[in-house]
Amino acid sequence: MKGSKMHKFLRAAGFGDLLTETDVHEFLKNEVIKPENLRTIVENGEGSRESEYVLSAADDLGLCAVVLSFPDGTQEIEYYYPYFRSGQYSSEEPCCLERHTGQETYAGLIDEYKLGISLIFYVQFSLAYKRYLRLQPPADFKGTTLTAFANEGVVLLPISRAAESEASFAMRKNEEERLREAAMQGDQDAIETLTASDIKSYNEAADRIKSEDLYSVVEQSLMPSGIECDQYSVIGEIMNVEEATNRFTGEELWQLGLTCNEVSFKLCMRKKDLLGEPLCGRRVKARIWLLGDVDLRRPV
Repeated sequence: MKGSKMHKFLRAAGFGDLLTETDVHEFLKNEVIKPENLRTIVENGEGSRESEYVLSAADDLGLCAVVLSFPDGTQEIEYYYPYFRSGQYSSEEPCCLERHTGQETYAGLIDEYKLGISLIFYVQFSLAYKRYLRLQPPADFKGTTLTAFANEGVVLLPISRAAESEASFAMRKNEEERLREAAMQGDQDAIETLTASDIKSYNEAADRIKSEDLYSVVEQSLMPSGIECDQYSVIGEIMNVEEATNRFTGEELWQLGLTCNEVSFKLCMRKKDLLGEPLCGRRVKARIWLLGDVDLRRPV
């Protein structure tokens, strides 16, 4: 997580003044890597160890740095990243963790059937998982909390929906969930019903797009974007709006609770990078970097 990708999302967390690698390392040494910020230690054997330091810059937001210490007393900053946490589970589907190639960090993967895709995200505070592996075999986990950073976004107006009673909406959603679960178990009738429903929805969208704006047809979406597996293009509905300030830089931030196809997560970005006024019920269109926390107390 060094280089251009890191600097890009440092800005989203309000650390836009740290423009060069040298600036970042000086800030880490002076502000982050302190005894009072030490969170987790993992012994690697042969006298070396990894230490995780966490610096809070606002509620649930800050910088994390992992330092590799050698037997001769020297230290090296192994990696660092901005973190953003949420207290609400985003998914109850099983999540597996895989180590990144060439670096002691991890990616999480969830087969989220509500979205129709596999969600891949950057695992925050992964030293806790490394310590878990010292005592337990690898496992999948339930209870994943998702958050995201973005460097630019646009507020979209909500779509006017046809009137539908709350009871009717709940019944329709329950039936859809029942069919999905049955299809995952191999029920052929459920698979055919869902396929027919998807074809009908596709044809309706194809007809509407001829005369309507794209963002009135596509209400919500979450699709992979670019070559980075943990970056997505999202259109999500705003469920709540919070304001925050990075106490080191004074940058004003939006922290938005979004929902996309029944998957909820929190998005953080600078106020100056969001075009429009975020209000509950409106939507946000942005390209995001997806992060997450896995509940290690809940192995599958």
